[in-house]
Amino acid sequence: MHISVSYWYTEMNMNQTLWHALSIAEVRARLSVDTQQGLSVKETQQRLAENGSNTITIPPADTLVTHIIREVVSPISLVLIFATGAAVLVGAFIDAAVIAPAFLINVVIGVFQGYRATRTFEALKKKEAKRASVVRDGQKKEIPAGDVVKGDVVLLLMGMAVPADVRIFESHSLSLSEMALTGEWAPVSKNPQPVDADAPLADRSNMAYAGTFIVSGSGRGIVVSVGDDTELGSIAQDIGTHMDTRTPLSRDISHAAWILLGIVSVAITIIFGLSIFDGLPFTQAAIVSIAVAIAAVPEGLPAAITVVLAVGMRRILAYGGLVKSLLSAETLGVTSVIVVDKTGTLTEGRMRVVEIATRQGETDDLSSVRAREVLKAAIIASDGYAEPVEDPSPAPEKLVAHGRPIEQAIILAAFTAEVSEPIVRKEFPRHDALPFNATRRFGGMLVKEGDGYMTYLSGAPEVFMEKEDSNSTLSLALHRAMYSGKRVIAVARHKMSEELFPADEEGISEIARHATIIGLITLSDSLRLNVPPAVSAMHDAGIRVLMATGDNPETALSIARSARIAPISEEVYTGSNLASMSDDELYQALMKRTVFARVTPADKLRIAEVLQNSGEVVAMTGDGVNDAPALRAAAIGIALGSGTDVAKEASDLILLKDDFSTITLAIREGRRLRDNIKKIFTYLIATNFIEVFLIMASLAGRMPLPLLPLQILWINLVEGGPMNMAFTFEPLYPSAMRRQPKDTENAHVLSPKMLKFIAGISISTGFLFTIIFVVLLRSGLPENEIRTVLFIATSLATLLTAFSFKSFGTPIWKISFSSNRMLLYALAGNILLLLVALGVPALSSVMGLTAIPLTDAWLILGAVVSTIFIVELYKYILYIRPEKKSIKMRVQV
Repeated sequence: MHISVSYWYTEMNMNQTLWHALSIAEVRARLSVDTQQGLSVKETQQRLAENGSNTITIPPADTLVTHIIREVVSPISLVLIFATGAAVLVGAFIDAAVIAPAFLINVVIGVFQGYRATRTFEALKKKEAKRASVVRDGQKKEIPAGDVVKGDVVLLLMGMAVPADVRIFESHSLSLSEMALTGEWAPVSKNPQPVDADAPLADRSNMAYAGTFIVSGSGRGIVVSVGDDTELGSIAQDIGTHMDTRTPLSRDISHAAWILLGIVSVAITIIFGLSIFDGLPFTQAAIVSIAVAIAAVPEGLPAAITVVLAVGMRRILAYGGLVKSLLSAETLGVTSVIVVDKTGTLTEGRMRVVEIATRQGETDDLSSVRAREVLKAAIIASDGYAEPVEDPSPAPEKLVAHGRPIEQAIILAAFTAEVSEPIVRKEFPRHDALPFNATRRFGGMLVKEGDGYMTYLSGAPEVFMEKEDSNSTLSLALHRAMYSGKRVIAVARHKMSEELFPADEEGISEIARHATIIGLITLSDSLRLNVPPAVSAMHDAGIRVLMATGDNPETALSIARSARIAPISEEVYTGSNLASMSDDELYQALMKRTVFARVTPADKLRIAEVLQNSGEVVAMTGDGVNDAPALRAAAIGIALGSGTDVAKEASDLILLKDDFSTITLAIREGRRLRDNIKKIFTYLIATNFIEVFLIMASLAGRMPLPLLPLQILWINLVEGGPMNMAFTFEPLYPSAMRRQPKDTENAHVLSPKMLKFIAGISISTGFLFTIIFVVLLRSGLPENEIRTVLFIATSLATLLTAFSFKSFGTPIWKISFSSNRMLLYALAGNILLLLVALGVPALSSVMGLTAIPLTDAWLILGAVVSTIFIVELYKYILYIRPEKKSIKMRVQV
């Protein structure tokens, strides 16, 4: 049974100490540390020497020379090197000068693609804290974060970055932003209590991890992991195991190129041997071999593909997506599964007040009298505050709200309802504050009201609703909101005679039990409006959409249903479910279910690996540091423009406007790119192998060369080159977004049917041109004139058959020539170049061309028309007729 690398790594981690499940006493004992005195300076020096510094190790990057060597030994490059070298050896310097640039372009393109990986690690390093506050020898000290050791007692203060993985033993309303690791925006309250051993990272409320930030409160903790052993270090290691930058297209081209190299090598060896055996001089035999190599190799392919992909990148950029590597643009066209994160990707990534409930009923009209009273009370109870910007117009965008995300959402909602936070504060001045506490799950303020004092509280509804009737308006409203995955806070108040909160927790709990509920505020991280239609378009395109999120199952399922990712009857798998599955079982689950909640970074990485090992082409979205390994492992990683630098560096596509619909537009463009690359690939190889067949047939019949090497280069690069480039602007056919990405015919650039198509055209047309060559030889015409006739006929056939390759499933008389005006411009330009080659004496002399009588025009016209007929015949046999049969069968069914 196959076990993925990341899964194995996770299992290894499970065998390590589960610090979150231990009591503080056990942690102190295992790390030999006194929480009051901290470690001694001598002990920290010893531990630093034994375990190394608290830094993440960056794996050595490939050098520029390594990248160049890798590209030089690629199959297309090897053939071009051989052809260039051989041309130099036999003194064909003009031929060599024409071939060499094609080789250089191929190498430069390849090196450009592979030179990106180390930037991800550089971005990851920025997440490391620079300084840390620790207790050593009973004294507080500030030290470089890299000097923190396992067992250090660290101070956790508001605004600082956590320097290492820390087990918290003291918390004073401590709250951390763990978005970089979990992907969830909401700050997490921390306390020292042990949690279950199998608790996912997002539920380990007694841990502070390297790379996270303290947003409020303070605390202290013991360092339990440093450097590469931290969760952040684990992410770096997972990124390091997925450095392969090859895409499906690069693998396709490489596979096809190696096959081509094998065919060319065998052909050259046979031809060279036969030439020597027939008594040809070495130089002449080498020229013949070079001619075959030049004819067989699509020299213009690297440049043509580069132009296609570059234009595609510009189109995707216009849609709001930044594609970081050329080949990644095409990968979108064959994506079969998209694994999306929830927060920030499907949702807006910020909370909004969507509804308010009181005992009189529910309302989404925030400006109503009842809603305004609840919002006003929530502001009094909160610690958040508003700060107006210079433009005083009354709009939420003109106000800066501070505090926890929920407090910010309430302040903005109140401002919309014309409830001003500064005015409320003046009306109800604070006398005492009760900070929110994760254990008691509520907080509040004590204010002067009339001749006494009033406590305003806000927090978890169940704290204030213990005695509430299950059928009351508030209970029913709470149930509906929770079922739909929304977040609810209760607002309550209680009259007091004292001007301070009780000092003991029992007294505070007594206030909450006797408080009167004012209302419930329902908040939601709203689904982006363009997500449902975008997901539907992906489904129509045969792409499976999955959600993998660190959020809770109820919220995940609610959003997935609203986004059209999951049906109403969907069940949710959690990270704990995935941990117990083998890879085969996980793949089956991924094919049956669409929503996976409470997943860890290792879970996301494993999902990407299992899908890809099963033959899927996976796109993965994410915005946090935790998403980087999965983004790197996926065939194409997609990051939000507002995401972390680490996620953006690890990704291939960045959504500059955080617009999910950009992915659908990018997929459309990816399919257009892939279709056009297939057209270029097929067009180049089919027309090139016509020349190969012609040359090999002439050698087999012991005839002179029908075309010289320079003439072949002119046809392939000068005449065929602009036509290749013009295919860049071919539009997307409507049916492209309705086909299955894993369809055999569309999954590879050179499918079995496409190879039959190429072979049929090359052999049939090559045979036709061989007959013409034989007839012309027997007529006694000079070799230069015969070659000129074949040069013109091959050039025009290459140019005009391009229109047949616009669509394999449509006959040429139904194809719109005007749908791609660039192809018409290229045709006109190439005909002009052909006339220049024939009409400029110096150029025609170098190329071995001569004047021909007008009577040869009929022969050339017949050859060109016959070539178009052959291409259309094979299109009908292999594409058009089978499609008609398929449509007929579907209609009958």
